[in-house]
Amino acid sequence: MVIRKLIEARDVTNFQHLEVSGDDAVASIRLNRPDRLNALNTELALELGEAIRQALRGGRARSILLSGAGKAFCSGADLTGPRRDVGEDAEANIRDVFNPLATLLRECPIPVVAAVQGAAAGAGASLALLCDFVVAGESAYFLQAFSNIGLVPDTGSSWLLTHALGPARATELMMLGERLPARAAADWGLIHRCVPDAALVADSTALAERLAARPTVALKYIKRLVRQAPTSSLRDQMLLEQEYQAIARKSEDAVEARAAFKDKRTPVFKGR
Repeated sequence: MVIRKLIEARDVTNFQHLEVSGDDAVASIRLNRPDRLNALNTELALELGEAIRQALRGGRARSILLSGAGKAFCSGADLTGPRRDVGEDAEANIRDVFNPLATLLRECPIPVVAAVQGAAAGAGASLALLCDFVVAGESAYFLQAFSNIGLVPDTGSSWLLTHALGPARATELMMLGERLPARAAADWGLIHRCVPDAALVADSTALAERLAARPTVALKYIKRLVRQAPTSSLRDQMLLEQEYQAIARKSEDAVEARAAFKDKRTPVFKGR
């Protein structure tokens, strides 16, 4: 795939801690603080939020691939750097920067694939698990280290783990603060797939490209249905399905799918 700048109208060199690239369908966002194992500080979090918003502008991107440069995906919050933009108040940093980023990523209307190598720890684990698909190299691991330093999980970790794994396993990970290897994470159903380290880039990129070629409007509402199902009754969920189906049925991609079925050919989706 030929890579070029995704946002031609903006100067992506303004990003100091990210590499942003992509084609018309897949936006590639790479955390780029390898010397700090891509630890999440205020500047990186703000840049990541802006990169996601840029990817969504104009409707060109139909999937996002989120990865990390160097040996780790993200080692968690940077506990050593200055807290600029929100002062020295750590609680304000969580409230005003990390939590809005988590919400933006969770509610992103297009599919997001995380490619995880090395550590995905603390807030870094949350970044990965907030994505729709997590592909991890076999040497990767997920870590909730908060209790090891006398803290409690943040950036949505407690919600994400409990919903994905149930209270018993979530409690184990958060209270014991031990590494969960990628293979076990896949076996537990926490992530989509564990692959050989050498295959991580190719496999995660192929998945992002495959999703970008799918009917984007339908995927948007599938994401909403999945998010709402755990707290909906069957009756309420069926009403949501009915509502979203009416929207999806009118999309250009649904019309194309019906025409392709009639013509006995493969549909070509345009994301509209």
